[in-house]
Amino acid sequence: MKVTLEMVLTRFFAQHKEANLFSKITDTQMHHALLGIQLLPRHMENLSADYLYVTDQFYYSAQISRDCRKVKPDNVYPPDIAETDLSFIVFGSEAPDSGDLSQNAIFIQTDMELAEGFNALQNVYAEFIEWGRQLDFAIFRNADFQEFIDISEEMIACPILVYDPALKLLAYSRMYPGLDDRIFQTAIANGYLDLETVKYFEKERIFAQMDHTGSAVGEPDNFRMHADFARAINIRNELAVYCILLYTSEYPRSYINELYQIFCNSIEHLLEKQHADFLKNRSVTDYFLMDLLDNPETPPEQIKERIYYNDLDYEGNYIVICLHSDIKQKPSENYFIQLLRNNMINCRIFAYHGGIVILYHLPKFRETDYRDYLRDQLHTILKDFADRSITLYFSKPFTTIGQFAEAYQQAESLHQMNLSMNDTMYCFYEDHWLKYLIGSTPQKEKSFSFCEPSLLQMLHADTKKSRQQLEILYEYLRCDRKLTDVAGKLGMHRNNVIYHVKQISEEFHLNFDDPDVRLRLLMSFEVLKFSKLFIR
Repeated sequence: MKVTLEMVLTRFFAQHKEANLFSKITDTQMHHALLGIQLLPRHMENLSADYLYVTDQFYYSAQISRDCRKVKPDNVYPPDIAETDLSFIVFGSEAPDSGDLSQNAIFIQTDMELAEGFNALQNVYAEFIEWGRQLDFAIFRNADFQEFIDISEEMIACPILVYDPALKLLAYSRMYPGLDDRIFQTAIANGYLDLETVKYFEKERIFAQMDHTGSAVGEPDNFRMHADFARAINIRNELAVYCILLYTSEYPRSYINELYQIFCNSIEHLLEKQHADFLKNRSVTDYFLMDLLDNPETPPEQIKERIYYNDLDYEGNYIVICLHSDIKQKPSENYFIQLLRNNMINCRIFAYHGGIVILYHLPKFRETDYRDYLRDQLHTILKDFADRSITLYFSKPFTTIGQFAEAYQQAESLHQMNLSMNDTMYCFYEDHWLKYLIGSTPQKEKSFSFCEPSLLQMLHADTKKSRQQLEILYEYLRCDRKLTDVAGKLGMHRNNVIYHVKQISEEFHLNFDDPDVRLRLLMSFEVLKFSKLFIR
């Protein structure tokens, strides 16, 4: 962390209100970064501008100027460098004459002894160093935004809010529950920036300023109750978060803004690290997943052991998507995969055997309606690629990475079945699992091996009556024995349906109240449809 003279002096005077400053300090001095604070040594030939020196002797002021010029001759440094870069503090109870101090001397009038004043400055400097250490450690641990705010509240002493690009509130200062600020309280209550505030910021061109320069400053008015500092943090040219600080402090603005920028820089470093870790871990994890596909018999125990070293949870709500398209050239495919990765952050996406494999982590409570959810999510991403013959094949949802290879086989088998897609790019294994099961068996004569004999008897009779019996029985089973629905589908009277169903039951000795009988008949119809012996 860069600790400047302004930071040290501002906090020092806030803690020691009895002390007074009797020197004019240049902007160069105030914003100069310090490596530490030291007592002014007796021999001053090797003083460094990177340190703040402390003394209680006025005499040393002129001596320091002379010694600095000896160490830094005019032909090496500009004549005024010693007068601007090097700073030292003189403690005293009485103000000196103006001629007794050089311009790089900072006189603090106080009754504190030199040791007490030096220790007070050291403590202030140490507080900033400790804050910086906590921020660095939070970055190392990938802490959440709320923790960054929590460890910064005492230092910054102003409320901070962090929003995502959609203006959802991600974290905020908890030390100001009764703050009289409509924007702050409404954001906390709603969990997002409300429409009225968004329109106000748009009118004030706050978002436009942040898009152009990365930051904006707002002044209080009838709507905005406090001045604020806003900063947009971008990672790889993509907006990541907005950070907002409300200026409610008595500290100078320049001081608060300096601390706020340290906070924002830490958030930026965190996001850069998370992005770099994500790219690195994604590459490692992609190789791990490809190895599972190459070796589908890998024992679950081995997968659990190996997954420990990958950024992937063994258990979760997963689904595999195999994407096939006419995008075959490697540069185009790489671009397409990167686009998918940018828009599907929580997914693992990689090229594999002529297609693109997506391990999708379904949100909780979306397992039952996952089809509609995935259609909605993927439509927005793929709508610009409608001319690239994209087809998506979905496995059944599964709950452990140990089932990943099997789920891939489910999705990829749909592609190999050359199904008629009927103008849709979405194909779900649960709609075709029986066809896959039948098609994967070695028997050539599927109907003999899998069909209910009564259906084969009707089929082979091939009379008007038997064909009608097949049609009525199929609709009766598909409509879950709801006679009115069957009659409507076949254009028959309900009583007529009852008569034919009773006849079929008696003639072929079929008990339609038995669920196993109904299951065998339905599966038999699917086999006949697969064998193209029954068209419906």
